[in-house]
Amino acid sequence: MALMKRVLSILPLALLLACSPEQTEEPATPQAMYDKAQALLKPNVENAASDFAGAMQWLHKAAEGGLLRAQLDLGGIYFAGGQGVAADSQKAYNWFSLAAAQGSKEAEVFLGILQYEGSLGKPDKAAALKHWRSAAEAGVGEAQYRLGRVLAQAPETRQEGVEWLVKASASEPQAATALGNLYFKYLDDAGTAAAWYEKGALAGDPLAQHVFAEMLLLGDPVEKNEARGLAMLRMAAGQDYKPAMARLINVLRNGPKSEETENEANAWDVRLQELMSKEGK
Repeated sequence: MALMKRVLSILPLALLLACSPEQTEEPATPQAMYDKAQALLKPNVENAASDFAGAMQWLHKAAEGGLLRAQLDLGGIYFAGGQGVAADSQKAYNWFSLAAAQGSKEAEVFLGILQYEGSLGKPDKAAALKHWRSAAEAGVGEAQYRLGRVLAQAPETRQEGVEWLVKASASEPQAATALGNLYFKYLDDAGTAAAWYEKGALAGDPLAQHVFAEMLLLGDPVEKNEARGLAMLRMAAGQDYKPAMARLINVLRNGPKSEETENEANAWDVRLQELMSKEGK
């Protein structure tokens, strides 16, 4: 009690008023519990660290009370792990299943990933495709991409896979890249492949930027444009895409010599070594 009195005596009046009984009542609804969890994730008035453990407790209560957003958040936390929480595929699956039962298509995407990758044991491709199809038909771009990519691998379902990838490319840059790969490697249509790589590159996918850069630098199957090729490599390298970074260093060091290009190559080299060093730890 003495300690409490001493602490209270040094708190600003405004803070004491903010901590009145009306403000400290425990939340009684799932939404209020979720809001409490979110508040605990923010630094407090003394700039101390957020209370992740406390937030998790309220997040569980909100999820157990049926709040969809809390179930999705918990699923995501256990899916990825972090902040002292170990990744747990089974817990992630359980929370995403509850969210999916409430109609969440976002949850179905994650359920498909867990089942396709065999995170719960043996991979279940059929179950994964069922979840992705449900979300894809609801217009979820990532589900369209994942469904299309798998279907496009088999000749008997390739056409449907292409159709889903085309739909996904409106919102998912990697879908355009997947179409580029498909046309280049399996459909023997380099011109169409280049068009899809360009779309993926302009949408920000680093793999597409790297591949399209090579096409521009070589002039095959598009018109040669070294300046644009270098620009594409720089965009990919700027996203820490290491293959593009290494290629850019090579092009700069083997092209016309200047102090500017040498300095740029050295700077990219330093960054590349930093990334590789981190991976080695």
